[in-house]
Amino acid sequence: MQHVLLRKDCRSLQIALSGASVLRPLRLYVDAIVQPQHLKFHVAALQFLNDINGCGRLAAACFPPEPRGARMCIVLQALDGSLAGASHQEIAIALFGRRRVEEDWSHPGSHLRDQVRRAIQRGRYLMGGGYRQFLM
Repeated sequence: MQHVLLRKDCRSLQIALSGASVLRPLRLYVDAIVQPQHLKFHVAALQFLNDINGCGRLAAACFPPEPRGARMCIVLQALDGSLAGASHQEIAIALFGRRRVEEDWSHPGSHLRDQVRRAIQRGRYLMGGGYRQFLM
């Protein structure tokens, strides 16, 4: 088994090949029928290969943003603020802006306060070892 790693900036694609040498021209064959749970990844890999063949690089469009990315940014910024000694309200202003905090901070449902508290709590969980869940 041989592996080819294609990398551009923070994007990468690893291809595992067997039965041929990557040092010589080769033709790739792929299975047309795959298990339903693997279909999404199979189609994405084919799209990657087509893009590489067509434009010679890994296209950014093939690497959509991580769905949890925006939430993780809020969590990490809230944790940073908390570790720096900022109050929950100061953290909320940094995350959501002064206007939104002035409008929503005293709302009877405390949604904004709860969002800040949960973000800090999640950040502390990740800092305490919860980040390992991303490595599995």
